[in-house]
Amino acid sequence: MTKKWWKSGTAIVATGVLATALAACSSDNGGNGNDKPAATNGSSQSEATEAPKERGKITVSVYDRGNVPAEEGSMEENRWTKWINENGPVDVDFMSVPRWESQQKFNVMFASKAAPDLIMEYDTAYRNQLYNQKLIQPIDELVEKHSTTYKEMLEKYPALRKVGTKEDGKLYEFARVIGLQPNHALFIRADWLEKLNLKAPTTTEELFEVAKAFKEQDPDGNNADDTYGMALSYISGMIVDYMHGSVFTIFEKQPWYPNESGELTHDWDRVKTAFDFKKRLFDAGLVDRDFLTDSKGEKAKQDFINGKLGIWGSTVGDFASYETLKKNNPDAKVQIIALPESPNGQFSPVLYNPVQSVGVVNVMAENPEAVMEYVDFMVQPSTKAVFDFGLEGEHHEVVNGCPKMIDTEAVKNQMAYKADLMMMFSTDFENKCSDWWNYNESNATPLQLEYKELRYDAVEAYVSKDRPNPAITSSEHMPLIPEDLQLNQTNGFKAMEDALTKAIISGASYTVDQAIADAKAAWTKSNGDKIDQFYADWYKNNQDTAFLMDDMYELADDVFFRP
Repeated sequence: MTKKWWKSGTAIVATGVLATALAACSSDNGGNGNDKPAATNGSSQSEATEAPKERGKITVSVYDRGNVPAEEGSMEENRWTKWINENGPVDVDFMSVPRWESQQKFNVMFASKAAPDLIMEYDTAYRNQLYNQKLIQPIDELVEKHSTTYKEMLEKYPALRKVGTKEDGKLYEFARVIGLQPNHALFIRADWLEKLNLKAPTTTEELFEVAKAFKEQDPDGNNADDTYGMALSYISGMIVDYMHGSVFTIFEKQPWYPNESGELTHDWDRVKTAFDFKKRLFDAGLVDRDFLTDSKGEKAKQDFINGKLGIWGSTVGDFASYETLKKNNPDAKVQIIALPESPNGQFSPVLYNPVQSVGVVNVMAENPEAVMEYVDFMVQPSTKAVFDFGLEGEHHEVVNGCPKMIDTEAVKNQMAYKADLMMMFSTDFENKCSDWWNYNESNATPLQLEYKELRYDAVEAYVSKDRPNPAITSSEHMPLIPEDLQLNQTNGFKAMEDALTKAIISGASYTVDQAIADAKAAWTKSNGDKIDQFYADWYKNNQDTAFLMDDMYELADDVFFRP
């Protein structure tokens, strides 16, 4: 398996074998600042031992999802925060913020001058807002003078600096390397295709015909009209958008695409063809007519795992759903397919943002050097190994050189809530035990090995510039629109979405053409021309410095492909 992954250098190699990494858990904390050097008879003053450096103290935010078992404590104080404090170089006071209300909590903290020193936040727009309000500090000098591990990462991965640098040319954000991986995938029941003597669809017209057959030809063989051809809710609906080259979705609102002259324009045609297809599926009765109420896709997921849905969009890593489907029906066969070609071309669904900014330093932080020490500790592969696998003997046993998790409820509970403490961690491409592509007979179940092959299929289907992701870039790298246009944009997008969604379910009484006309009028009324011009100017002026889709594809590497 090729490991060239980054053009400017190889990935960080894990420091030693896993046993060595885990042994680091008991490393010296560096003293408490109260130790005195031993007396030395006959020593000169210049030979005197320096007093140990005083241990720093910082505050760090952590998302709280309300998922910490009572016996484990809280998100602020638990076995993993304790481990960080016992093994890391500084004392950390973790400050929890509600995951889905983090920005409101941060705003209150900043207003009362109680915001944490290190702010961990996924939302790019909010971090940009903090930058515009001068509430965070540049970290160029901090990294240059006081960093070790993160400084090395910046040298090996230049994209980390590119995504973390703001318009004043200074570095403000800590980022991590995830790699170019598929996020969403289109799943299809391969056994249903076999039963009905059909081939996997390669065009949107073929997709419609397969969905029609799945609905009307009793693919599960129970002599009942109880199957759906395709799902439209949540990720499934997004995949239909991407399939038609449209990035105007429930999550991402990017209706702008470069024209033949390379200028960014608002492309209504792609949006129209995507919604035309959705309406056609709905009018033909091939989808759940209540899909609009299934806002999180739970109903569609249940239909798929219970054998009542033939074509479904979900995240690539959703092994649990596959496992449940196979438990319900051991003979079920699933295939991941490339998105069928549409009238606008052939595209791929959402890819993970390969380089993701996750943290910024409060401008009021009293000890930025201690923050840097913490970041260096958290980005080390040896730290990641502990959070990936827990402690040997407690959470895993080592089998054939790799950790194998102990399968008990206690271990599951102890490992279940730690993800939000892992935001600094990059993917460790060199660790032979680290992730799904290293599953084998000694550390994975037969079903996990089956799913591993599906994940390889997804990589081959979607990580290809021949079938590009149609977005300009990941939504996390889009610019923050000026404040005076933010409400206009929100209202304009909502009016567009409302009109187009209404068209799907309204039959002949309200067509997609009518919806597009109404959406254009609403967009114009919401200062849409100014919004479009803002993005066009940004694209024109920042193509060399912005992290765009072409930059993302520069990070594609054989490390993720089937060996």
